[in-house]
Amino acid sequence: MTQRIALRGIVEGSARGPILPSREAISFLGDVDIRSGRVVGDLPSVRGRSLAGVVLVMPYTRGSAGAWRFLHQLFRHGNAPAAIVSGTLPDPSVVQGAILSGIPVACDPAEDPWPLLRDGAAASLVVVEDRAVLEIGT
Repeated sequence: MTQRIALRGIVEGSARGPILPSREAISFLGDVDIRSGRVVGDLPSVRGRSLAGVVLVMPYTRGSAGAWRFLHQLFRHGNAPAAIVSGTLPDPSVVQGAILSGIPVACDPAEDPWPLLRDGAAASLVVVEDRAVLEIGT
C-alpha cells in the first residue's frame, strides 16, 4: 500500500530511493565522509550508514556557511542522497548545495511522517514549485 504525504517544495525535482530515517539532524560539514558517503558523526540512528541514493528524512537540517560545498562534493563523488526531506525549513546552505547538485528538497510535512517511515522502504519525492509529495511504498 502506498502512503502519500504532502510537503512544502523547496528544490524542484524528482527522485526515488530507499528511505533513510535519521532521528538526528545531519551536518554535511563534519557528520559525513564525502568520499564514502557514510555518516561518521555521533548520530546513533544513522552512524555508519551511507547517504548514497537514499531519500533522507530528518527532523531538521544543520548547516553552516560551507555545508553547500560538502553536499555538492557528495554529489560529485556519487554519494549524495537522492532526495532530502526535512521537518522544518532547511538551512539556506543545504538548499544551495541541493540546487547545485540537483537534489530535490521538501519540508514541513502536512502530517507526521515518522509512523510511516520504515528504514529501507521504497520511496519517491516529487517537487514541483512549492508543492511536494512523498510517496512511501512505491
